[in-house]
Amino acid sequence: MPTYLVERYLPGRDLAWLEAALARLPKDRRGCAYLGSTYVPSDDSCFCRFEAASAENVRDANEIAGVPFARIVTVTELTVTQPSPSI
Repeated sequence: MPTYLVERYLPGRDLAWLEAALARLPKDRRGCAYLGSTYVPSDDSCFCRFEAASAENVRDANEIAGVPFARIVTVTELTVTQPSPSI
């Protein structure tokens, strides 16, 4: 299932507001799962990750929860791998 990044720009809102807003997001709603967020207070921004069948499912979940967003884009998750120690 694809992963999506939701960009949020939230001038004038603080971490407490953001936490309350994100708590309204469904953890799993009709094929859309909220995976977590990264908050950047110095930029008044937040980036949330979702796994969903479509961007429309992500949009629907965010609109129902009443959490504003600027855009939704498909992303590719990259993981950091540790090199094997030399023996």
